[in-house]
Amino acid sequence: ILVSSRIRCSGTWEHHTKKEDFMKKQASIILAALLAVSLTACSGGKTETPATTAAGETSAATEAASTAGGDNTAVSPDNDFVIALQADATHLDPHVSGNGVSNTITNSMYETLVWFDENLELKPLLAKSWTVSDDGLDYTFVLNEGIKFHDGEPFNAESIVANYERAKSDSSLRLASQTAMWDSVTVDSEYQVTIHLKEPNNTFLNKLAQVRIVSPKAIKELGKDGLAKQSAGTGPFILSERVDGGYTKMVRNENYWQDGPKVDTLTWRVVPEDGARVAMLQTGEADIISPLPAIQVDKLKDDASLDVLNLGGLTYRYATLNKNYTLADGRKPLDDVRVRQAMNYAFDSEAYTQVVFQGYASVPTSLFASSVPYYAEQTPYTADVEKAKSLMSEAGYSDGFPINIWVDNTTIEMQGAEFLKQQLAQINIDVNVVPMESTTIADMTSAPEDKTEVQMWYVNWSSGDYSADGSMRNILHGDKYPPSGYNTAFYNNAEFNKCLDDALKTTDTDEITKLYAQAQSIAWEECPWIFLGVDNSLIGQKKYVKGIKYRPGGTILVTNIELVH
Repeated sequence: ILVSSRIRCSGTWEHHTKKEDFMKKQASIILAALLAVSLTACSGGKTETPATTAAGETSAATEAASTAGGDNTAVSPDNDFVIALQADATHLDPHVSGNGVSNTITNSMYETLVWFDENLELKPLLAKSWTVSDDGLDYTFVLNEGIKFHDGEPFNAESIVANYERAKSDSSLRLASQTAMWDSVTVDSEYQVTIHLKEPNNTFLNKLAQVRIVSPKAIKELGKDGLAKQSAGTGPFILSERVDGGYTKMVRNENYWQDGPKVDTLTWRVVPEDGARVAMLQTGEADIISPLPAIQVDKLKDDASLDVLNLGGLTYRYATLNKNYTLADGRKPLDDVRVRQAMNYAFDSEAYTQVVFQGYASVPTSLFASSVPYYAEQTPYTADVEKAKSLMSEAGYSDGFPINIWVDNTTIEMQGAEFLKQQLAQINIDVNVVPMESTTIADMTSAPEDKTEVQMWYVNWSSGDYSADGSMRNILHGDKYPPSGYNTAFYNNAEFNKCLDDALKTTDTDEITKLYAQAQSIAWEECPWIFLGVDNSLIGQKKYVKGIKYRPGGTILVTNIELVH
């Protein structure tokens, strides 16, 4: 969300003259886009009700989703909170992991200087206020005092320096890309720190909301391997047990620095199979499941013990097309734009939303969800098999070719990949669906261009900083080939790259709009992916759950969770 971090913040925000004018213009753009995201409790229908509240108000839909289960007679049999997810975290070191599940789980243990609340308002967290220099290069943060890491070490300005030094010393860390725009960090006093940027960047605070702070002592003594087994954050939960592919269990941080959870433990269980997750919810083995299979919504909506939540879609689904994929005869079919376009014309997105998501999804009309600011609508690739066949013939591939597609071994992901396989068979492309554990795929897709084995990857993305830049850069910019990013199509268009880079440096709203629209148009035409769909986030929870909050898109916030007894 371009500079959404500079509006409606409850921290001290001081800025001047031209930047203030820019902020006022940005406010209406960002709020209008974000409030358009539906976040409603399901009532059997599949139509979303847009939130239309004015700035500063809380939408009734958001309130319903945030407080569902508060008034009821259902009670929990214990004080152990269980959330069943379809996939696992790839790593518990927050500076290593970068996917959505990993972030959700590690956010229970680690915190940031600033954060997005359930209304996507940027607020102070470890920092209590901040100011920005006139030239936009220096951000000075006043930190909260009296906070300790899980290992007992104090949180202070030196902690920020230590985390930045870790990023500089290991370019393989996700933290390195998150802090790439930083030039230096200066300790002004024990509880004041200044981050100096290499150049002005109007998404800095958005991206800062993803930089989780780790104990300097743990960075030095534990490293990646140790932090996979022992938490060292300031968050409301402390790591207790971890079984890869099984569960991550945490205990309440009894020394948490602010109002925290009322439960004794929090366990994130990995349950890839949809039916098993639903059964856990029904029996009470799980208090929340995410995602709730769309096919089960109508069945569960009348269950008096449950709340079914339909959170508006931010999750964009696509299949990457590695331009370097080489056939046995030496040809590279995915390096030909006509082949990539043909694959998109062969794919029926409308049918995909109905068959795979029971209508709880929408047809893609750009590179990211329409609720993200600076979205620019493109002409959809409406299913046209004859046009697809013509393009394949023109490119010299009328007989098609074989190709592997990697996919997480979860029910919904494999259903989607199988649907894609059937669609591409219409133009003689023989897709071999290869399901794997999410952690395995994460490792394999991090291989650099000269070593990767990826051909196609069925995947989804939603930007953790809720910005147009975050929705494109890490997965399409030419500087974001693995392992520094997730551009597994190995797409590299100089004009596209320049549009993204230039958009970060300007404060002219019209120019930003123009640049992002141009970037979307370029990549949409060149088809580095098969554009699949944007699905809603469906969540099921027990009525005795209290204090849970969700961001649009389904991110779970557990700081104040409670179970009614």
